[in-house]
Amino acid sequence: MRARAQRGVALLTAMLIVALVAIIGSGMLSQMNLALHRSGNIWQSEQAWWYAVGIENWLGKLLRQDAQLTDIDSLEEPWAEPVDYLPLDGGALKGRLIDLQGRFNLNNLASSGTGATGDGDTNTSIAPITSTGATENDPVLAQFQRLIELAADTDPVTASTIAASTRDWIDSDVNPTLPDGAEDDYYLGLTPPYRAGNALMVSPSELRLVKGVTPEIYAALEPYICTLPQNTTINVNTAPAAVLATIAPDLPPTTGESLVKSREDEPWQSVEAFLQDPALAGRQINSTGLSVVTSYFLASGQITVDKAQIQFFSVLERADNGAVHVIEHSTNVY
Repeated sequence: MRARAQRGVALLTAMLIVALVAIIGSGMLSQMNLALHRSGNIWQSEQAWWYAVGIENWLGKLLRQDAQLTDIDSLEEPWAEPVDYLPLDGGALKGRLIDLQGRFNLNNLASSGTGATGDGDTNTSIAPITSTGATENDPVLAQFQRLIELAADTDPVTASTIAASTRDWIDSDVNPTLPDGAEDDYYLGLTPPYRAGNALMVSPSELRLVKGVTPEIYAALEPYICTLPQNTTINVNTAPAAVLATIAPDLPPTTGESLVKSREDEPWQSVEAFLQDPALAGRQINSTGLSVVTSYFLASGQITVDKAQIQFFSVLERADNGAVHVIEHSTNVY
């Protein structure tokens, strides 16, 4: 009986050891598989990112060639054609180049109200401002308010609050623009509290932090705004209807659509030709801040490599001599 009991104990011990080995082996195999998948995902993500870098170089060459062929920039040119599907080794790409100077540059507010105005040249430097002056005395601020009202379908009070608060977010002082602006004293009272940027915006997404901006308002404005490192003009050959309709006070909302339709036949060769368009007949339009050329473009796209996928954004600057370089790039959000 004792021998049989010992054999039983030995058998149970052997079975326990086998079970433990199986559990440990299964765990090790699972960890190894996880590590392999993680390594594969990292490699695929890196490969996708290097594809993005290669695309930046290719787009830079395209923009340099464009500068040699024409003196204007319009949506009729090759760079403006979107790529819906481009096969890559192990994946695919889709994306497009966007003219950022077809949008309202929020950082232009940094030179508004100071007498610093553009002359059609995108190399106008931004000067620091204070919070003096009101919308009616500040054409850049007034234009942004009109854009908010039109694009986001908001009332004048809400639009005025957002416009003034955006300027306060960018300016260098802590004095709110009266009567609707906001500085640290407002933002520190929120939950959670935070401070105003008091510097140029790096990304349009910063606007979501500004007083009065709701997710719905930001979503409506996002296609029409940008944040560039210097004061820029608006390219009338690429600006969407909502932006064109705000270039002067009291323009009918349909003006932008009429201008977009007009340039479909032939892009304007100069700002003077643009101002002669029938849609602007009888209107006193200040040409300051308008142009038919562009220095800043946004490369936006999606790269898929096997199961890895990245959304990339690259801001490209083209100098007067045609040289192109990347001034910033990011994933997931511009």
